[in-house]
Amino acid sequence: MRKGDDDAIFRNNAVDAGKIVLTKRSWYMPHVIPNVQEKLTLYKTVDSKSSLPVGYQMVQCDSISVPQTRNFTWRLSVKSAPEKPRWIIVAFQTDKSGNQEHNPSIFDHYDLTNMFVMLNSRRYPEIDYDDTNFTQQKFSRVYGDAAAFRTS
Repeated sequence: MRKGDDDAIFRNNAVDAGKIVLTKRSWYMPHVIPNVQEKLTLYKTVDSKSSLPVGYQMVQCDSISVPQTRNFTWRLSVKSAPEKPRWIIVAFQTDKSGNQEHNPSIFDHYDLTNMFVMLNSRRYPEIDYDDTNFTQQKFSRVYGDAAAFRTS
């Protein structure tokens, strides 16, 4: 489910508000050719009229207004689905939601000094980002972790 047009379009303030119209959707299904041994197993499963589990990737986006304090707790809820969450991505923005004149692809750093996620009594990241300073361009560890996330 996508958000409204105002969060998907970035325009000049001299231009009229834009609107997105989706006219066609397609579902990509990869074509897999099993080897002979797997093909025989699949034929037996189909012949026995057993059900085959098929997994789908679900994407969920939650957002909140952050209170004007140094510390806050945000309890994430996971909607019931056959798959478990694999990643938590956190980003900050100011006054960009619902306004086509502000670029929603640019995020703010707010001179963030530390952030972590507690998940089932385990902390991520395990070590603080204590050397981070965005105004002095000191964010190599954060960038390195983001690049490593991309490859995983």
